[in-house]
Amino acid sequence: MTTFATALRSSLGKKYLMGFTGLVWVGFTVGHLIGNLLLFAGREPFNAYAYFLESLGHGMAIYVAEAALIATLAIHVINGIQVALADKSAARPVGYAMSGNAGGRSRKSLASKNMIWTGSLILAFLVLHIATFKFAHLWGPVEQFKLHDGTQVKDLYGVVVTRFSYGPYVLIYTVAMAMLGMHLSHGIWSAFQSLGLLTKKTFPLAVSLGTVAAALLTVGFLMLPLTIFVLNQTFQNGPGGLHL
Repeated sequence: MTTFATALRSSLGKKYLMGFTGLVWVGFTVGHLIGNLLLFAGREPFNAYAYFLESLGHGMAIYVAEAALIATLAIHVINGIQVALADKSAARPVGYAMSGNAGGRSRKSLASKNMIWTGSLILAFLVLHIATFKFAHLWGPVEQFKLHDGTQVKDLYGVVVTRFSYGPYVLIYTVAMAMLGMHLSHGIWSAFQSLGLLTKKTFPLAVSLGTVAAALLTVGFLMLPLTIFVLNQTFQNGPGGLHL
């Protein structure tokens, strides 16, 4: 009898895992973008939001969420590499994060052919991104900010705006978001296909919606550093935010 663990180690099982963990990270990406858009609202809203996340569940919720994200990312990366190597070794046209031949439907594209490379670049950027912002205190003192209720919090708004005033980092961020967009343009719909959630009728719609979602996320993330870089004084001064 095939056990559950054995099934997960199969080629199809690995693709199920990749599809599920990929969608977990898509959900996180959407939430992360929504939170980051508070940079446009100013110093107070963004710092209050960051403090809310850090203090949720007496400060434990963020550690649980981070542990879950790390676990799903590790599963996604490991299975992605194994599937890519297996597909290459078998020399057969089975795309990244695809379940079998999906009823004869596979979309070969620049994105699908380079998923492992775009994924690797995104992973490298993620390490840099975490080191830059989550561990900003290791690179220099982080200013304090007093919320309207008198609570003293870290001025993470200032950390982000300062970093996005640095041209080389903005360039790296821009390239990374372009890679993210390419990765998601194939990854979103193929994740649903890997999980067996698409039919002959829903497949074209899923491809279109996945491409649109990837484009919106890419543009959303690129708006932040580019706007802050161009209008840096506006974001640096006073309450900050986009107040023209």
